[in-house]
Amino acid sequence: MLIDSHCHLHSFLSSNRLPSVLSLAEQEGVWRFITVGTSTEDWETYRKLASDYPGRIYFTAGLHPGHVEEDWESQLDALEGILQKGDAVRPVAIGETGLDYFRLPADPEARAQTIIRQKASFLRQIGIANAYGLPLVVHSRAAFDDCIRLIDQSGFPWNSVVFHCFGEGPDAMKRLNLRGGRGSFTGVITYGKASEVRDALVEQGVDRLMLETDAPYLAPTPHRGKENEPAFLIHTADAAAQLLHMTPDNLRKQVWENTCKFFNIV
Repeated sequence: MLIDSHCHLHSFLSSNRLPSVLSLAEQEGVWRFITVGTSTEDWETYRKLASDYPGRIYFTAGLHPGHVEEDWESQLDALEGILQKGDAVRPVAIGETGLDYFRLPADPEARAQTIIRQKASFLRQIGIANAYGLPLVVHSRAAFDDCIRLIDQSGFPWNSVVFHCFGEGPDAMKRLNLRGGRGSFTGVITYGKASEVRDALVEQGVDRLMLETDAPYLAPTPHRGKENEPAFLIHTADAAAQLLHMTPDNLRKQVWENTCKFFNIV
């Protein structure tokens, strides 16, 4: 069996396709899904999904760096409010949160203010994860060094950190693993020009490996360019098995165990 450690199910739900998407995934052996919150707009939707599909769908809650606007503090107040309720259905992680310097404003002052807000939001979410004993799902784009530095400074336990959709090379992975952190991988490992990302996966090995679709984005070959969905995780898993010289069954078993242990799900 496989578990999609990072997907966004809102688009399938809003278009009334979620039952068929989950059914197709199940046929392909993808049995569990961690749907990842990015702002107040989807946290409650995902909490309800986790309640409606116990043991199959789990959710995280966080403020994506791309959604860090002037109201970011009130959004994180709301996040803490969710955790303080003590509901039976709780987030299994904080995130995705982090830093994204790929698309920043062209104006220097606006650019600087955006980076300041992103860092402040990231640090507060690290603190929330630490306070509630939850792992941290990190979004890092063109900001790997700063993400590493802020987590180091925070004292957050690195063994509870995953850099999702890992897009760096093997040297960066070595830095992450030496701290105790890990990366998870998407269908990007099936793209012809992604040799650095494949090398990073090999550098990490299977002991900490997690796989994700990041659906509806980043569909793997042979579906590249189409809307991604959890069923397509099998292509990423098969590619990872080849890279690590493992049988597909053995890789899936290890990835399942890694992911369930990281997110503390039974």
